[in-house]
Amino acid sequence: MSIISVRIGVFGGCFNPPHIGHLIGAEFVREEFKLDKVIFIPCYDPPHRDSPCVSPKTRFYMTKLAIKDNPYFEVLDIEIARGGKSYTIDTIKELMKLYPDSEIFLIIGCDQAEKFDTWHRYRELLELCRCIILRRKPCNETHVRKIFGKNIPIISLDINVSSNEIRERVRTHRSIKYLVPEAVQEFIQREKLYLD
Repeated sequence: MSIISVRIGVFGGCFNPPHIGHLIGAEFVREEFKLDKVIFIPCYDPPHRDSPCVSPKTRFYMTKLAIKDNPYFEVLDIEIARGGKSYTIDTIKELMKLYPDSEIFLIIGCDQAEKFDTWHRYRELLELCRCIILRRKPCNETHVRKIFGKNIPIISLDINVSSNEIRERVRTHRSIKYLVPEAVQEFIQREKLYLD
């Protein structure tokens, strides 16, 4: 019988850009579920949305900047290194090899949880890891519980910030101060991201 030695949160997404909603949500879940660490995994090519307007390498670097002050946060480029469509099932299996004696908690935004039953091999994914739903805006909880089961934890945070809103603010030359970590803001401004 193997002993669970590490409790790992996995937080995937485009992170285009990473913002305070991601960070506060991840930290809240880490503490609430007594996770040893949370691994951020920027995708290469998301299956359920258009490809991001900035490169995977740039999004990885911004995520690295965003989490650098938190010793419990880590970022891995496994989906970027793998290339192709970024299927979570493949990522979880890879993490299980990297951390064989771990319990994996998949952190999912409520918007993605609502369509989780369209994810690639989602039933198998549910057998491999525990899921935690992070709700930053209203969602169809009844439908989410139908997919994940009635006892699925849904964590509500009253932080209505989105990457889409941040990109729009940059495009229209409005401030993103306090919406993203300072290092990410400086990088976006220096590289003139999201302006075209």
